[in-house]
Amino acid sequence: MKYPRISMRQFLVGVNTEAKARRLAWKIKYGGEEFLCPHCGKKEFWELKSRPEIRQCTSCKFQVRLRVGTLFENSKLPLLVWMQALLFMMQGKRGLSALELQRLLALTRYQTAWSMLMKIRKALMDRDSMYKLKGIVELDGAVFGKKDFYKKKDSSKSVFIGVETKQWVDDKGQPKTRAGFAQVYVDPYGQETRQGAVDFITQSIKPRSTIKTDGRSMYRNMPNVKSNSKSVSGVRELVDALLPWVHKFISNAKTWVLGTQHGIKDTHKYLKYYLAEYTYRFNRRHDPNSLFHRSLSACLTAKPISLDALCG
Repeated sequence: MKYPRISMRQFLVGVNTEAKARRLAWKIKYGGEEFLCPHCGKKEFWELKSRPEIRQCTSCKFQVRLRVGTLFENSKLPLLVWMQALLFMMQGKRGLSALELQRLLALTRYQTAWSMLMKIRKALMDRDSMYKLKGIVELDGAVFGKKDFYKKKDSSKSVFIGVETKQWVDDKGQPKTRAGFAQVYVDPYGQETRQGAVDFITQSIKPRSTIKTDGRSMYRNMPNVKSNSKSVSGVRELVDALLPWVHKFISNAKTWVLGTQHGIKDTHKYLKYYLAEYTYRFNRRHDPNSLFHRSLSACLTAKPISLDALCG
């Protein structure tokens, strides 16, 4: 699907009622069509005036509920409010905090804004998980959060990051590289464990890819992967030269977490969702004006999820 591009002004002028928000959701749900019956495949429908979020196929009479099977299924908030949240979230390069979203949407409860953002991040994470890195992939680990030795509290969490390296030749015939798609994986076993690295590679990188690492022993002899490691661990300048894109990703992600989000409370629970938002933006950085429609599509194809499941 070719995603439309929209500015904030265009959205605020063109999608300013619940009816218009519903119509946009139907079109995104069906890839640009107004309706497509999942039972018989017909495009003709009736819309129930008393229940405007339901459309009925004129051929087989099958009824489709707009929110069922989407991120919005169990929400009582208007679709227009959800779309405004997506718009504000995706318009700025740095995103926004729950407190700022609460103010922009005039929500009475902070918890409502926070839960909306978390559910959206889960939808973005699910969408990106469908893609596997391939070709030449830079791989490294990083620690987010911090240890408080005085309070004997450790809020740090280890994360594996993989970034594709795309090779090209400029107008002068000089070979160049640029970052491609990225994936992140929060290590559930501890601080950069080998098992965490194996799980990340198995889940997120295609077999027979070439992985570039800093040569630490934990990365050697990984399953189904052609390794390309160089032992430069501990030498910052050499590591940065060997893995430029993954290190730039790590640096910018940490700045984003500390800046927009002012750090993350309960890092062990929520870090993966915040990093999912940053990664989603990074992977679509060359087409920022389509982020709203892309994220709306991700929400309409995401499975319903409760706040308890997110926090568990």
